[in-house]
Amino acid sequence: MTRRGSSVVLGASNKTMLEEDRERPSAGRFCLLVTSSDRARDIFQIVFQNAETMWRDCDWPRYVGFTSKYPDLYGFTAVAAKGPSHWRQEVGDYLDALPGHIEYVLRVDEDALFMSPVNGERLNAIADLMVRTNLSYVSLVPIRRGLFGSVVEGFRRGLDKRPLRRLSFSEPYYSSVGLAIWKRSYLRSLLRQPGSIWDFEHTVTNEPHYAVWNPVLDQNQIVTKGKWCPQARRLLATQGISIIDSKREFQPLQSRFRDIREKISFQVAGFLSFRIRRRFKKRLSRIN
Repeated sequence: MTRRGSSVVLGASNKTMLEEDRERPSAGRFCLLVTSSDRARDIFQIVFQNAETMWRDCDWPRYVGFTSKYPDLYGFTAVAAKGPSHWRQEVGDYLDALPGHIEYVLRVDEDALFMSPVNGERLNAIADLMVRTNLSYVSLVPIRRGLFGSVVEGFRRGLDKRPLRRLSFSEPYYSSVGLAIWKRSYLRSLLRQPGSIWDFEHTVTNEPHYAVWNPVLDQNQIVTKGKWCPQARRLLATQGISIIDSKREFQPLQSRFRDIREKISFQVAGFLSFRIRRRFKKRLSRIN
């Protein structure tokens, strides 16, 4: 297979990329949407400097949402919220501002630093599957498990021949705000419900949710609670990006040790404490 400008030649078939696009069920229906805000615009301006390189092999249009209207940047079309508000409302405004033909969005945070170029063919394969089987949510991050749970998950992966892993309705973070592709109308309906961004992640509906078996995108979230993570400067430097002019604070070094402690605890107990709290709340609700 050889590339010539915008065309792809496939042996004797001599098909162009435009012909391939017409055959792809997902063609023209998916986009990348970075949901930011005026408060975090400086993060986007630093982290996504390498976007043209990282997304060169993916033909999805790219959008970024800010609270106010700003010029397009790094190959992203900027969209604006109707006004300053909470996370649910602003993200909903960004969705409303997208072109009408966009039916699915890969939602990404402004601090997602991509470490290697995105595999456009793999994203298109997932997109085609979502259209063909009418899926509303696919997480591009495998489900998390502790040490014992990871072993069980490994056996499940070996036995299950389906391309995606269906999430149990009892799965913590059933509607994760991590890297995921959403049907636009479905995400919009969930954003209209009350609650914070933390409440949103625990939203469970009758709609089946799925996750990939293996990671699809190579990226790191490098901001925590509005501050650069301790490793942010090093990770950005590997991409040729400088953070020297940023006025944003860094997380204290002890936060790094806290992260390590939490990771160790998760490997031992997994989501056990979360599941216990959920069952306790359900029992209380039944009593009341």
